[in-house]
Amino acid sequence: MLRLVKVIGTGIKRLIQLILLAITLFMSILLLINLFTIGTTYQSMLSIDELVESEFIAEDVPVIVLGAGVVDNAEPSQILKQRLDQAATLFEVAPDKQFIMSGDHRDQYYNEVAVMKDYLIEQGLPSNQLFLDHAGYSTYDSLYRLKNVIGEDKVIIVTQGYHLSRALMLARGLGIDAVGVPAPDSKSSRVYREVREVFARVKDFAVTYLGYQEENRPNLAESFDLNMMGDETNDKTNLLD
Repeated sequence: MLRLVKVIGTGIKRLIQLILLAITLFMSILLLINLFTIGTTYQSMLSIDELVESEFIAEDVPVIVLGAGVVDNAEPSQILKQRLDQAATLFEVAPDKQFIMSGDHRDQYYNEVAVMKDYLIEQGLPSNQLFLDHAGYSTYDSLYRLKNVIGEDKVIIVTQGYHLSRALMLARGLGIDAVGVPAPDSKSSRVYREVREVFARVKDFAVTYLGYQEENRPNLAESFDLNMMGDETNDKTNLLD
């Protein structure tokens, strides 16, 4: 009996050691991927003053603002408002640029991109310079569609800094020459968002470098290009092939 207890105890000890080793390995991989993602994209994050001194200030390089949720289908969330305010500030130094609002518009009861456009019109941006990508359901979708549907391979990305490194990594993987202008960050729910981003970077690292593909592929319908007028993209049914 004592021998059996000793064997069981040894087995449990080894199992615990294996579990701890697996956890350590998992956390190490998590950390390394996040450090790699941030470290390899940091130099592509520019202030507006730095952007003005770069080649990206050319008027034929569009700006894409990534969606972040709306309230009651009527107003942007606080995080999204900060992105849009940064876009409005960017417009002040580059008033000829075209701005793409990329977000979720699955049905009439949730039209993220229309809310984004209405908000920027209120800030004084011309309606016809604001284009709506109704099928930007994820960061990857937004950038995939930018390259393969809208037909742009150079862009300025506006989103918060915690999100920007992942967006820039995805853009690079898709063959898009991109820089990012970080928007201010809200302190509310910051811990949740940053923890979520740690795991999102790992997933999109796999997409970018390991060939991982999600089941739901980006929507290739609702096609438009920037030779159109922005208001022609307001109604997504007009963009269907």
